[in-house]
Amino acid sequence: MSSSCSGAFSLTSLPVRWKHGAVPVIGLTGAIGGGKSQVAALLGKRGAVVIDADRVGHEVLEHPEVRRQVIERFGALVVAHGPDATASLGAIDRRALGSVVFASRPALDDLEAIVHPPMRQQFEAIIDHESVHGRAPAVVLDAAILLEAGWDNLCDLVVFVDASQPVRLHRVARDRGWTAEVLQAREAAQWPRERKLSRADIAIHNDSSLEILDQNVDRLFRLATDRKSLDSRTSGTSASSRLSGSASSFQGGDASAW
Repeated sequence: MSSSCSGAFSLTSLPVRWKHGAVPVIGLTGAIGGGKSQVAALLGKRGAVVIDADRVGHEVLEHPEVRRQVIERFGALVVAHGPDATASLGAIDRRALGSVVFASRPALDDLEAIVHPPMRQQFEAIIDHESVHGRAPAVVLDAAILLEAGWDNLCDLVVFVDASQPVRLHRVARDRGWTAEVLQAREAAQWPRERKLSRADIAIHNDSSLEILDQNVDRLFRLATDRKSLDSRTSGTSASSRLSGSASSFQGGDASAW
């Protein structure tokens, strides 16, 4: 759906109506190291409720039934045994589990079959609560595998946060201690960047400064929450054609790693 992200911000279309009433749900994904989490934080500062899929996944691993299934499938090697063996017995060692599943696609598929259904239930509960009782202007579902897991069907807009490969490698080496080989292996466990980009409604290219990124996030936020934009959608006017002239693309600043 998205056009090539040659500028800092590009837009294809907007839905006629939000799926969950007056509260838009923004699905946020992107290339590894593209700055997706930074965009989520900036949207959170503007009042959006941010669902961190990684955090939900970690919480789900603590559910007794999920933990039982994971240990049954992957064995004692993924169980953490700290100094206090009684307190830690049965807890999942996420690092050990990750080393297993990212080395084997079938193992990753098995893990996702266990954890994705309860994760989706939590996403739906939060979205439903905000659509009925919440005061937030938007809900953001921040998920690296938003598209692969099919969670994009919960969302009104899919936003892809991108950056060039050298910039992304610099960020993950600095922040996570990853090598180029680790980045390549993690990317191999997800859809190719081009496939994800083709499924996005909005693309933000994040090779530039934090200031430019903040400006683009502000444009995205106003696009999703502006009342006039909402009124034009519900009346049948093409908001995308009205807004694409100002939001189609632009490039700002020299490339830098925030």
